[in-house]
Amino acid sequence: MSHNQLQTSIPSSRPSWFALFKEHVYLSRFAFTVFVPLMAAATVTPHKLPNMFTILVIIAVAWGFHMTFYGFNDVTDYHLDRLLGRKDDHPLVRGDLTRRTALIIAISHTAGAFIIEALSGTTLTLMLLLVVACGGVIIYDVFSKRNSFPPLTDAIESIGFIALALYGAAKIGMPGPLSYTLAITYGIFMSFITGSFLGIVDVEGDLKGKALTTPIWFGTRPIQGSSLPYIPPALSVFGLSQIAALIIINFLPLLRNDFGYPFTLRLILMGILSLVSVAVCVHTTRFIISGPKWQRMPQDSDLDLLAVYSVLILGVSYVPYLATSWLVLLAICVIAPLAAGKILTRL
Repeated sequence: MSHNQLQTSIPSSRPSWFALFKEHVYLSRFAFTVFVPLMAAATVTPHKLPNMFTILVIIAVAWGFHMTFYGFNDVTDYHLDRLLGRKDDHPLVRGDLTRRTALIIAISHTAGAFIIEALSGTTLTLMLLLVVACGGVIIYDVFSKRNSFPPLTDAIESIGFIALALYGAAKIGMPGPLSYTLAITYGIFMSFITGSFLGIVDVEGDLKGKALTTPIWFGTRPIQGSSLPYIPPALSVFGLSQIAALIIINFLPLLRNDFGYPFTLRLILMGILSLVSVAVCVHTTRFIISGPKWQRMPQDSDLDLLAVYSVLILGVSYVPYLATSWLVLLAICVIAPLAAGKILTRL
């Protein structure tokens, strides 16, 4: 057998670009990212779906934002992820994707979002909202674990998601009270996820890597001989206040009756929302209060469950308000990335 024949007979261990793509893009999490601007857009024209071209532009821009957020995060945390063995199944950590290539991918998606928006017909307001959205998450990615006051970068990231939501609303028309309320809801949710949740998940590794996160800044630390960390009372109060704020602002549109619902329907929806809110509280307080027997260490899977809770809470209030065409579109845009992510992991 010749040397060339021997080479072709040995299968390459390097994954295909398709395999690298599905591992690099966090496709299932795009379900939440795209939901943010589309749901905000629905508050502007709730009874009529806008033209499909505008919808596609919002989806494309959301994808650019998504890849900006996760792409810069992977590049920035590259050394920490390798040192601590995080994301061992990620092509960047494995070495199948270079850091330079990952950075180029992230930057190209950021630029692509602005180019698509510009070509679609834009305004100064829309472009400024995109600058704040992408700039907010980039600042968070770069400085979140490298500054002396991490709650500030958590807040900046939240502003980025608020701007993304308002971009979706402004792309359709004039944002109203519902649009701003919804955008603030996203901001509070992301503040809780990054400020109180993910930092607890990674507290042991972050301490080893000398990273400073909000939980560590408050004093969270592992307990020797226990799988559960110590959660200081200050962080518990901080996290519980975020959950309380999230629940209150979710109730506001129903309390003000921004939807114009009949009294009976509004009462029923508030009852359902109360039950879902209790479920959220029960699920989340286990992670941020130290000491009780029901304390539990949060897992990555809990992040997806919290995202489902957030969509469910919004669905309770908004389903009777939105046109069927909007509900179908939102369902497709949420389910499709989740389903595609599951399918691609099996290929």
